[in-house]
Amino acid sequence: MTGTSETHFARIYLHVFACAACVLPVASYVLSTFGWRPGDIGIATATVAIAGVVATPLWGRLDDRTTWAPRAAVLACSAAAVLAALTLGRTPHAVTWLALAVFGVAEGPLDPLLTTRVLASGLHGPRLGRVRAFGSLGWVVGLGLAATVLTVWPAHSEWVWIAAAVTAVSAPASWGARERTTDERAAAERHIASGTRPRPPLRAVLGVMVVAFPTSMAMSVLVQFTAGWAHQELSAGPFLALAPIALSAALELPVFPLVDRLARSRSPLLITVLAGPPLAVAVAVLALAPSSASMLGVQPLIAISFSLLFVGQSRMLSAAVPADRQASAQTLGSALINGSGQLLGGLVGGRLADAFGYSGLFGCLVGLAAIGTLIGGGALLRARRVSHVRATACPPAQGRATVLPHQ
Repeated sequence: MTGTSETHFARIYLHVFACAACVLPVASYVLSTFGWRPGDIGIATATVAIAGVVATPLWGRLDDRTTWAPRAAVLACSAAAVLAALTLGRTPHAVTWLALAVFGVAEGPLDPLLTTRVLASGLHGPRLGRVRAFGSLGWVVGLGLAATVLTVWPAHSEWVWIAAAVTAVSAPASWGARERTTDERAAAERHIASGTRPRPPLRAVLGVMVVAFPTSMAMSVLVQFTAGWAHQELSAGPFLALAPIALSAALELPVFPLVDRLARSRSPLLITVLAGPPLAVAVAVLALAPSSASMLGVQPLIAISFSLLFVGQSRMLSAAVPADRQASAQTLGSALINGSGQLLGGLVGGRLADAFGYSGLFGCLVGLAAIGTLIGGGALLRARRVSHVRATACPPAQGRATVLPHQ
């Protein structure tokens, strides 16, 4: 990792996440102003996820071999955002769905590619959450930019996506080259000598997915439909509709460093499991007492949940695979866990909102977050039993203390 890319991390996070904030959480609001039903909005957000799920692992493998993959993805984001803005309301829904799918292809890998570079950095690796907080700040900036455009030009809500394109294309061009560690170079030499290629770390990623997916999907549904729910059910204007998402992102700024501190003494599995309960409480409040006050009041819980989920999931993936497959693990994990959650959230969430209303949708999210907590709790118990069995089978030598890792 070069010194230049270290100094550019903050700006890269700001621009990339500001661009995403102008498209992903705002899409339900923008599409609703054009008369789209929740089911159609769900299909639109699902196309973004489908494209990301399919393309993100390929970007990861490309990034293992090149230095230009992230910049190519950023430029493609800009082009896709402009295409979505030009087609919305002027062509059939399917054309806009296609434009959003192109955006998903390009935007999907950006977060995991950044995560890979941060984890590989000797300076920033132990402070993943602190560095990721710049992305939360970019999310706030992007939502503020989107709300301003929607307020100043209410008859042209699609112009928000033009602003997204400008934000993305103005990001720093250089992300720096990922310098290979000694372990990565040795692994590459072994594969060259044997004439084989490293396999995608599918099994390790699936192990993380079992624990993280339910909470990730519940979070994705909440982000996708909050703005549309506030606009349709609470008659909220642009600023109020986007305020909860912006508030949650702003609260992540102080929460992320606290989660980093927790990660120094607790296992990534425990951190991931702890993300479920605060999210379950937040969506339960929205289901039982929908109002502007409750919408804003639950945002601290959502900020805590997301921070725990991001750091826990990222570190679980990092610990699950060898050093030479980190980019592949992070991008594949992002595709299967986050992308699939966004995909199912868009499809199923839109159907549930059509059938049972937004209160019914939020009620289902309570159960989903609870399921994730139960699965994670079972994984913690199994991990503790394994540690106990190993400690019993291999007792410490007399006169020497053994410190067991946190599970």
